[in-house]
Amino acid sequence: MIEEFDAARQANMLGAFGLLLGLIALGVVIEFGPLRWLRRRAVAGSKRLGATIFMALSGQSMFWGIVVGLRLTVGDLLPKQSDQIRSVLLFMALMASVIFMVRIGTNWVRRSFARREIGSVSLINNLLRSIGGMMIIATMLGFYGVPIGALLTVVAGSSVGLTLALRDPLASLFSGLVVIASSKIRPGDYVRLSSGEEGFVTDIRWSDTYIRQLSNNLIIVPNSLMISTIVVNYSRPESEQVVIFDLGVSYASDLDQVEQVTMEVAVEVMEEVEGGIPEFVPMVRYTALGESSVEFSVVMRGKTFIDQFLIKHEFVKRLRARFRTEGIEIPFPIRTVHTDGPIPVQIWPQGEGQGRPGSP
Repeated sequence: MIEEFDAARQANMLGAFGLLLGLIALGVVIEFGPLRWLRRRAVAGSKRLGATIFMALSGQSMFWGIVVGLRLTVGDLLPKQSDQIRSVLLFMALMASVIFMVRIGTNWVRRSFARREIGSVSLINNLLRSIGGMMIIATMLGFYGVPIGALLTVVAGSSVGLTLALRDPLASLFSGLVVIASSKIRPGDYVRLSSGEEGFVTDIRWSDTYIRQLSNNLIIVPNSLMISTIVVNYSRPESEQVVIFDLGVSYASDLDQVEQVTMEVAVEVMEEVEGGIPEFVPMVRYTALGESSVEFSVVMRGKTFIDQFLIKHEFVKRLRARFRTEGIEIPFPIRTVHTDGPIPVQIWPQGEGQGRPGSP
């Protein structure tokens, strides 16, 4: 009889162990099979809802395979500790559900930001992580019987003092949220502040906005200042920029020829130089009769703010070479000096003029 009981118990343990391994294997197969395929398909197809759900399900199938397997087999594998293990499994299942909901919320916000081309913002990411962490902590405290209502009352009562103590950090935090919500400034934009600093916005954090100059220096601007200062955004509402180049030619030049040659060079630059816009038709406009030249402006267009530097660089080289070929003169500045009489010139013997007026 005892032998039959032991044999039945051993058979139950083997069956339970096999069931546990089978459920874990099923979770692994689902995770690296259908879920991975569906996740890639949703991301590639830019389906925001599908990508949000399937990204949140990452690792969930394996976890639930372990939890369900232990819940069904713990009575046979560990009968004495079954109650404690079931309590732990219940807690783990509750935490997994909360984490899944937090993932859906955070992924949805990130996907929304990406769809609006806002980019990665540390302030939003950290804020979402903090909210998710608070939800997980509240779930843990509620599971263990800690009165959440009383704790929230204490926190609310001390919020006035905390607000006064953290007035400046909170002002920068909410200023950063206003900057992000307005969508006037986003990571990747090229901006210039009213104080003269300019560069690419790299990140918006809890208290500061980070701007990287073209020289690779980092400018750190408080968020409260970003909403109170004048900011020129060269990337909004569109990134294309007008490139204006001013120069002059000799009064003896044929202005029709100058206009034609300059237009040909400008069109060539727009079509061949990286950053130029081939569809844009450049313009040449005479602006003034200067002291030593006829002045005019050439209007071109670049894809971004920094493309203007390469466009001007190539335009100067090509236009100068073309002007030389066509015989068009770019005059030197001329100044006329009027005097009452001849200017006296004194020549000092070599070596004797040291220290005298006009000596080298």
